[in-house]
Amino acid sequence: MTVSQEIRLLSDGVNDLQELIGNLVVAGAFGGSHSLYELQSLDRISQSLDAISDYLGGASKLSSPAWKIDVTEASRCVKLAEVSDRLNGIKREGASQDSAGDFDDFELTA
Repeated sequence: MTVSQEIRLLSDGVNDLQELIGNLVVAGAFGGSHSLYELQSLDRISQSLDAISDYLGGASKLSSPAWKIDVTEASRCVKLAEVSDRLNGIKREGASQDSAGDFDDFELTA
């Protein structure tokens, strides 16, 4: 169920991007029909993420509580510390944003 929720977060993020890009398209920031066609891939990604999330949520309801997966071991493959923590059910408040493996935002330059 945790992985399903994590994928749902990704889908929500893609939906937010679609709204932003839609505003840019309306403002004339993207030219040509090819660009608009390519931007439709965001909608396909969002729908696929929602479908995968639904599948995993359904699978988790059908799974037996006796089935055990070592999520700590599995999460060692995850390079983003924040995602790894969420998958392990760890909630850190005030944790350093500069930890190894954390996401680094890109810098906008003029």
